[in-house]
Amino acid sequence: MKNYKSVIFDLDGTLTDSKEGIIDSLDFSLKHFGVDLEREVLGRYIGEPLYKIYRDVLKTDDKEKIDLAIRLYRENFEIEGMFKNRVYDGVESLLSELKLSGKDIFLATIKPTKFATQILKHFSLIDYFKYVLGTEMDGKNSSKEELIGLIIEKFKLKKDEVVMVGDRKSDYDGAKYNGIDSIIVSYGYIEENEKMLIEPTFFVNGIFELKKILLGGNNG
Repeated sequence: MKNYKSVIFDLDGTLTDSKEGIIDSLDFSLKHFGVDLEREVLGRYIGEPLYKIYRDVLKTDDKEKIDLAIRLYRENFEIEGMFKNRVYDGVESLLSELKLSGKDIFLATIKPTKFATQILKHFSLIDYFKYVLGTEMDGKNSSKEELIGLIIEKFKLKKDEVVMVGDRKSDYDGAKYNGIDSIIVSYGYIEENEKMLIEPTFFVNGIFELKKILLGGNNG
């Protein structure tokens, strides 16, 4: 089993189940424009950059309109949606064991760094992470390709010693683009059709399997 020295985690659908708060905030912002979509439909957008979501749903390239939608989303998310959220069972134990084993733990999320940091602090997970990187509030660094690349560059990580752990095709794409291994968890928000389009280094069904891969090298 490969002994990864650095682990980059996604947040939504990987460490926490944040679906309710995200969908509520999407719904709130879209109703401003008279758009009312089923929650199941909105759930499929979790993990996508907000600009892309509103461009697709509102069927527009009007930057002012999209920027307004994003502002409405973030206002609702910060006040009501952020903590409609829970840490998946076993996640804190996993992070603790990873840190105790000497591995460096990073977070790469398309959620703004400000919000991601608040969430990790709220759930007392922040101290496990060496670095937290999210999208800028102005939309800069809004893809996993960019975020993963910036972490690798900033900390001069060796690509054969790094793995990305996420739950969507975008996590796999970001890892592949940067030439690192990937682990996709099936308990998150990945759609069945997405699974057919990717070939990660590992697919896992739960935290136990994830722990076995990430700590296997230390446990013999």
